[in-house]
Amino acid sequence: MITLISRWELLDGCPTQLKCELDSLADKVKAVEPDTLMYLVHLQAPGPLDSSNNPIEPPPPLIPLAGQNEVIFLEIYKDEVAFSRHVNGPVFQAFLKGYGKYFKQDPERPGWPITKNATLSRVSGFIRNAAD
Repeated sequence: MITLISRWELLDGCPTQLKCELDSLADKVKAVEPDTLMYLVHLQAPGPLDSSNNPIEPPPPLIPLAGQNEVIFLEIYKDEVAFSRHVNGPVFQAFLKGYGKYFKQDPERPGWPITKNATLSRVSGFIRNAAD
């Protein structure tokens, strides 16, 4: 299993067009990549606790799209082949082609955004449904 976190640096906030695409991206991946086991797309959010670790009341407002610095992807693939299929597949390639312009570009890899990636090895854990 391949688990990773990929952080993509935004060029100048998160434009509405990009946000609309991010809203539907996971559904697109789910529809055509059965060996992508988890695919979560995140923008930054304010911290929910004060300096004493108590909930901030009322909760702080969301960070505006213009104030976003990065998009964070949390992903799990069945194996290396599934990960390669994702990166080389139609959903990822279309996203990169259509929306890559909204990210800072990697000078060493033309056409690719600056990303900070971490591949993880699970030690333990669980994912609980919020309704549980």
